Order: sequence, then structure tokens, then C-alpha cells
Amino acid sequence: MADDVMKRRFSTRNRIRAVPLAAAAIAAPTILRHSTLAQQAEIRITGWTSSDAENTLFSQILDDFRTANPDIKLNYEPIPADYATKLQTDIAAGSVADVFYVDSLLAPDFMVNNQLLELDPYMAKSNVSASDFYPGLVGAFQYNGKTYGLPKDWSGLAMVYGTDALTAAGITTPPANWDDLRTAAQTLADKAGEPRICLAADIAREFAFHYAAGGEVISDDGTKIVIDSPEGKTALDFFYGLYKDGLATTPADSGAEWPGDALAKGFSDIVFEGNWIFPFLKDSAPDLKFGIAEMPDGPAGKATLAFTVSFSAFAGTKQPDAAWTVINYLTGAEGMGKWTDLGLAMPTRPALSDHWQQQFPDREPFIKGGDYAHGWQLGPGGQAFYNDANADLQALFAGTQDSATTLKHWQKSAEDRITLGGTATPTGSPVASPDTGS
Repeated sequence: MADDVMKRRFSTRNRIRAVPLAAAAIAAPTILRHSTLAQQAEIRITGWTSSDAENTLFSQILDDFRTANPDIKLNYEPIPADYATKLQTDIAAGSVADVFYVDSLLAPDFMVNNQLLELDPYMAKSNVSASDFYPGLVGAFQYNGKTYGLPKDWSGLAMVYGTDALTAAGITTPPANWDDLRTAAQTLADKAGEPRICLAADIAREFAFHYAAGGEVISDDGTKIVIDSPEGKTALDFFYGLYKDGLATTPADSGAEWPGDALAKGFSDIVFEGNWIFPFLKDSAPDLKFGIAEMPDGPAGKATLAFTVSFSAFAGTKQPDAAWTVINYLTGAEGMGKWTDLGLAMPTRPALSDHWQQQFPDREPFIKGGDYAHGWQLGPGGQAFYNDANADLQALFAGTQDSATTLKHWQKSAEDRITLGGTATPTGSPVASPDTGS
């Protein structure tokens, strides 16, 4: 679902802690209404559809916008599959929607090519500041001191498990570290006679283990790729080892569309997913009893990934004022509050985080993960590397190459694809909870 990110340097090691602003200090955003805004200006907006539940919830927010802004005709044109490819094709052709999602992994490529509308002039007129957002999140959409998108929400990874299944297997507490995880995997497999962990062969999951082993992608000084390391091999051997040793399965092997679907259908007892899983399980498996725990500690300690997406506008939009009005509503205190209150993802505005935590206390592990999360962004070329790396990871799971070869391929691909250096805002690893980084 969310499998579906410049820079002074694009190290994913840095931590950027954000001190929350008092909620009272954040006023509802002023909606920009220039006299030049045409009557019934027409704006096209697009994004991906992760699930029917998410699409329904987002449509509700767009209806709220339409009610509040009758002078803008808003047409929602979701892209159901291959979103990144379609978006890149449409931008290159000049036929892209006025407003669209930009994943933090892909954002650098668009920004360096001047394909996104600079938002700073509109932000200034509407009294919106980048400091209204967690710096590690808004920084993913800044380049050379300019802002090209505002983060609509963010999500992290945690361990989601079926409580009845663990209890029936005699597992009294969720696995806290890799040793515990492997022991629990063996216990569950022995009892069920089949693997009960579902792993996606996706580096957007494996890299959480890579960082937990002490591995990195880019060196501290930002000058070289360091994926192929002893720490990286430890992580890959562990991650793939669960599958190779019959302790984990994949969604395709189990007959599910993604790990959350495997959990919902009873094909798995442990998955590693984001807080987007809550509305999905509510709709797909309303009777399932499940718990959430932080990602198990690796040899180097805790690690997870933080994913964020912006609302951005096409640099060539013919309706920039109206496009900004849409972005400002959806990322403002009112629109974001309505969206994140639906439970899909966490707010990117510190002023909204206390309320979110009070509303969803059972999701605390996701908030805690913000304290040590690694931002899902690798600089210009990061999306191309992601595609290469996933193909290699799938080859590993298919048994056609070993982990050492996979790491070598990752190293070579990253060196070929990722542009190091630059002068963009460093994003590091966003920390996004009020007290521990949310």
C-alpha cells in the first residue's frame, strides 16, 4: 500500500529533531484569494490509490474543500497503478495534473529539473512558513533554499502482529530484537506447520533492517556510497534468512496482495508495515485482534523508516493561484487535521501532534519510531536506484543470486544512479513526534 524519495548532502544518517510549536500559536491557514483567481477556476489533482478505504477517506476531504471553496472546480483523477512512472511521463509531456503527490524518494529528480512550482511566494502571502512543519519532512521538498512542496502526512514502520496467534503459540510479549524475532518465527512456524511472518521483497522494508544493523547508504561526509559493508550483509542475511529458512513468506507466495493483506486474510501473524494498516484492517478484518510494537532492535539498536509525501504543483500549471489554494487547504491546520484525524497517517505539523496522539494512543509505537527514523530519500537518482535494488532483492528471494552478490549490485547501482553532493536542504532522518520527534 505504501510500497510504492537537494541537498547539501543526502545522508540518511542525520537526525533532525523538531521542537513542537504550541497549538495555540498556529492559526488556521489563510486561504489565498487573489482578485485574479478566475471564477470557477478548474484544478486537476492526482495521487495514487493505496486502497479503497484510503480513496474514500481522501474523497471526503476533497468534498470539504469544495464546500469551502466554491470558486474552484476540483477534479480528482487518481492513478491506480504505476504512479511514479505515469507521473514522470505526464510531467515530461506537460499533461500532468495541476496538483499531485510527490514521494520524498522521487522529489529530488523533479526539483533539480525545475518541474515543480516554487511555493515560497504563495506561502509568504498566506502567512505559511516552512517552520510550521517538521524540518526533516518539509526539507525533503526544498532545494537551493526554495520550497517545492508541503508534506501532507508521514508514516513510519512498526511490527504489527496477531495477538491471538502469538498467545496461542506461548509468545507472551512481542519480539523486541532480532534474536527474539527469529525465535518467535520458529515457534509460530512449528505450531502452524508453515511460515507465519510475511516479508515484502522491497528495500523500503529491508532498509529498516539495514540501518538497524549499523549499515548506511551514503557516508557521513556525503562523498561516497557505502551500502556494501559487513553491516549491510548482516542485515541482508538476516532479512532474507527468515525467508530462506522457511520462517517467512512473501505476499505472492501466500496469496496476498501485500503483507497487511496477508495478516488480514490469516496467512500471516507478523508483518512490518506503517500506520496505514489501521483503516485497512478495520475494513478488511474487523474481528482481527492485533497489536503494534516498535521494529525489533538490530545489532546497532533501533531503526525504522519515515515516509512522507508532498502536495506539489506543476511548474507549468495555468492556474498557480488556485493550485496553491488547494495545497494550502490540504496541508493547512484544518485540512491536515481532518485528514490525519481519519487515522491513515500522522500530521507533519507539530501543532497537531498532541491531538493526534491523544486520539490514537494505541499507535504510540509509530510515534516513538520517529525518534530514530531514517528518512526515505536518497537524492537525485534515488528512484532509479530503488527500482534496480528491488529487482536484485527479488532475484535474491528467487534464489538466483546470493546476498553478497545482491549487495555488490546495490553498491554499483547506487554509484551509477545517485548524485552525491549538491546544495539542497539536507533532509536527514525526519523526527516527528512532539517530545521524541513525531
